[in-house]
Amino acid sequence: MLKFALKNMGVKKGRMALVALSIIISATIALLSYNVSAQINDGILDSFIYYDMIIGPAGSSTQLAMNTMFFTDKPLGTISYNLIEELNGSGLVNAAVPFAMGDSFNSSRIVGTTPLLLDGKALSKGEMFGEDELYTAVIGSEVASKYNLSVGDLMVTSHGLTSTGSRHASSPLTVVGILKPTHTNYDNTVFTSYKTVWAVHSHEEEEHAHAAAENTGVLSHGAGTVASAAASNGAEESETHEGEVCAILVRTKSISAYNALNARYSKDGGLLVINPSTVLREVLSQVNTSAKVVYLLCVIILIMNILVISVITALNLMDSKKEIALMRMIGISMKRVREVYLIQNGLMGLVSVLLSVLMCHLSLSFINAYTSGMGIVMNPMRFYTLEPVIALIVFALSVLPTAVSISLMSRRDALVN
Repeated sequence: MLKFALKNMGVKKGRMALVALSIIISATIALLSYNVSAQINDGILDSFIYYDMIIGPAGSSTQLAMNTMFFTDKPLGTISYNLIEELNGSGLVNAAVPFAMGDSFNSSRIVGTTPLLLDGKALSKGEMFGEDELYTAVIGSEVASKYNLSVGDLMVTSHGLTSTGSRHASSPLTVVGILKPTHTNYDNTVFTSYKTVWAVHSHEEEEHAHAAAENTGVLSHGAGTVASAAASNGAEESETHEGEVCAILVRTKSISAYNALNARYSKDGGLLVINPSTVLREVLSQVNTSAKVVYLLCVIILIMNILVISVITALNLMDSKKEIALMRMIGISMKRVREVYLIQNGLMGLVSVLLSVLMCHLSLSFINAYTSGMGIVMNPMRFYTLEPVIALIVFALSVLPTAVSISLMSRRDALVN
């Protein structure tokens, strides 16, 4: 029966390929939608378990959370580092971690902080940077892989959050450690001491001041000099200068400690105090709403593909009437005939679903290349327990039209007999 089913599939390979394509499209879209949605949910949920408060400049709560949790979007501005000293002296916090951003290495952002931000992240090579060690950095696994960096290599960074900014050629960073892959936004980020960020910008300001002093009186026209100085001042507005940070990530000791700190700093009109859990859950609710729309579209596509499979199956059985009649004439029972066609479509459905699983996880690699820049990292090798269930449902639905059609044919055959 298996041999005959395979031979029959070869004869009708055009229609079989169309059915297989319909199954692959349905299963791939269903699996991809679920996997992407699940990974985004997990990424958001995992991000706010470490800190229960973030303090930053006044502005958008979502922007502050996305910037500090996922290293995406732009910082809202800067606040005084003295706030960290106040928090540590309050006796209400377990940790107050500085967060500074303003430079990049090619397409990877540089975060100025302390080793506390990398608490729980393991190193594959080297050692952790020191809070007081200037011009040293720990890099994510993707940064190391993408730019072929090893411990001891130098990194020339750029001003700003894109690679188009001026280069800090006179103050390169030395790679002292490489993180193990986490399949999160940490993989594509460079971490250094916040004091290094201060030092780099202070050094740059000294160079600009020296260059300006050399050019004094040379450009007597004035307009070009004024325009250049204005552009320089505009660029410096987003810089983190010495004594400033972009935000502070806080772990409070208790709910009462959180409430006390929230009441204290929320009164300051220049500050924004957020609970990352609350903000990111709002983002998560929007993601879940979008996911429901995608799932609905998946159901519609699946129904349409079932209709396509049903029509093609019906056409195949109509074309096979003479073939079936011949099999019946030589004594092959209708049960055997039914088995042939079920085996035929079952094999095609199984191969199609397996290809769909492969296509799904290959697609995740391409999706990750696009979304990682937005702070959303997809792990192409991540499988969820519900994926086999989804694949099994699609497989069952792909065989259903054949089972129904051949069952109806069997009943007519029984009536004829």
